[in-house]
Amino acid sequence: MVTVDTAFYGPSSEQLAAYPSDAPAFVLLHSFDSSCLEFRRLVPLLSTQLPTYAVDLVGWGFSDVSIFADDPSILIQPAAKRNHLAAFIQQQLGDRPLILVGASVGGAVAIDFTLAFPKAVTGLVLIDAQGFIDGLGMMPKMPRFLAEWGVQLLKTEGLRVRANDLAYQDKATFATTDAMRVGRLHTFQRGWAEANVAFIRGGGYSLSKRISEVTKRTLVLWGRQDRILVPETADRFRTTLPNNKLTWVEQCGHSPHIEQAEFTAAQLMEFVVSLQASGENSGTTAQPQALAL
Repeated sequence: MVTVDTAFYGPSSEQLAAYPSDAPAFVLLHSFDSSCLEFRRLVPLLSTQLPTYAVDLVGWGFSDVSIFADDPSILIQPAAKRNHLAAFIQQQLGDRPLILVGASVGGAVAIDFTLAFPKAVTGLVLIDAQGFIDGLGMMPKMPRFLAEWGVQLLKTEGLRVRANDLAYQDKATFATTDAMRVGRLHTFQRGWAEANVAFIRGGGYSLSKRISEVTKRTLVLWGRQDRILVPETADRFRTTLPNNKLTWVEQCGHSPHIEQAEFTAAQLMEFVVSLQASGENSGTTAQPQALAL
């Protein structure tokens, strides 16, 4: 078992006690090589209503990645992120019902977790989620020096600026230098590069054939102008998930939780109300396994 010092946003024990004991909690999962700061516009809106957590999963964000610098042979496979998330939920939420919210690759993490621990999840929210792209192509098999070179390119300001330009519809407001700097902060941690290589060598997520097995009620939110995961992907979720509602987010790119935070928060709260009305506001916490890396 490996212990990972985990970075997250969430209520203190005193703040948590102020919410009703049966109130569900949101757990927000960020996109690839991002951090809980990705939810800086959404968390303040949700936390006034319900307990809200944003967690940096093992290998990403501001959670400790020094173990990957100390031992570059470690791989990060989906089971490691799944077990890390399960341990976090058990420690922070206890028996509280869980609404799992995944953005982009965080959506793949959320789907994988829900398939593994269906009784732990009350409702699932997918925001411009990745789910139909299986694996990482040939990248896991390429020589390590090439993976390391690619990861260092990922850190550059030029690539980050280009990613911001693709991510937003309203570029003047959201694709700013400050936004690029916020999105890059975690890359200066010792072990960041090695952790990303560990994820690449771990093969990524392959979930396309199992998405139809997700029976939990699911809200699919999708930016109408998404240029990273095109809107046709939303229709695939709509036709594949057996119990879902698709809501389009107008005038929005790949990140509704940033670009249309107020609308996104309102949709999440409506989703919770619908779960409560249908009697689905319950769940049992996942039992975490050892964090095998």
